[in-house]
Amino acid sequence: MDFAQAVKAAKLVGADALKAAKASQYVKAAKASQYVKIDHAKRFAQHVVPEVVRPARVIWNQAIGAIFLLLALSFFGYAVTKSGNPPAIAGAIFLGSVMTFFCVTSFLKARQISRR
Repeated sequence: MDFAQAVKAAKLVGADALKAAKASQYVKAAKASQYVKIDHAKRFAQHVVPEVVRPARVIWNQAIGAIFLLLALSFFGYAVTKSGNPPAIAGAIFLGSVMTFFCVTSFLKARQISRR
């Protein structure tokens, strides 16, 4: 191997080393930006998720309260129509009262969540 070939080989080795160093820096930068993106996503979720979950919980409690209200009205309506059967009337009034309690507590819970 003559001197010219040795210089050319050294330049190629240097060029390859330079390319490898640049590739390594690119990989490091890509991993760093990936971690930055994950951190940004976490911060975004910490700010946005509570503001979305709270109204969803309020709507959920109101919907459940409305279902309990419909069930309570159904039980009380059943008690009114079955005037000849005292055990059925007592059971319907009891279940209607329980459903009314659940309805009221569900609406109060929704109100409490919305005031936070």
